Amino acid sequence: MRISKRLEALYEAVNPGESVADIGTDHGYVPILLLQNGISEKVILSDISTGSLAKAEENFRQMGIEIPETCFRIGDGLSSIEPGEVDALIIGGLGGRTIRQILADDPEKTATYRKLILQPRNNSGELRYYLYQQGYDIRREILAPEGKFVCEVIVAVKTTEEKRTPPYDAQDIRWKYPESMISCNPELLGQRIGWLSGRLLEQVESLRKSKDVPQERIRKLLEQRDYILELEKRNKKYHEEHYGEKTQCN
Repeated sequence: MRISKRLEALYEAVNPGESVADIGTDHGYVPILLLQNGISEKVILSDISTGSLAKAEENFRQMGIEIPETCFRIGDGLSSIEPGEVDALIIGGLGGRTIRQILADDPEKTATYRKLILQPRNNSGELRYYLYQQGYDIRREILAPEGKFVCEVIVAVKTTEEKRTPPYDAQDIRWKYPESMISCNPELLGQRIGWLSGRLLEQVESLRKSKDVPQERIRKLLEQRDYILELEKRNKKYHEEHYGEKTQCN
């Protein structure tokens, strides 16, 4: 069975032996692969859509994979999953704010799952900010292509029960492009940074044409550009040192 690079990245974030709940499972492709390849012995597929869950059940039948009917569950967010029922949660294909809300609806329940594998469609910086506040550390960042887009997968684990005060505000570019991205695929990171760098320069040039030039705003935009370009340099250096110049590692 062939799946997208985005779903493949979610699959690869699961360690052997981990039980998984796939929230918003849609066609159920990731749980199928986890069982087929012996990565997980227990998977739960949850979706708010009865139609999507029916498709997932049909895909399981077509692949000849049998699991208890109770593993297919209708539910919104984490409502269909019991506290601590699985090791890891997969939540992908939703906006970052939606994922944050799912986790925030019952933070005590969320904390009973050892690992979070999250793939936000947007607002990933705000999601990382929330995770930091709630005592989660990001253990891995993965970039994956999907059409003309580059998707992010965030792997986080809870390391403290204490709420933490973030070192900078939620809109700071360091949440969107954290230093942990130096280990990401350099081609994909370069693609994202190249696009953002160009966009920042366009904003600067537009502001410079203003009657009253906002120098402070321009300074901040250029600082953001300097930061992401330095991150790109460090990313390339990291891969040259660890894997060789032509690596395509995550």
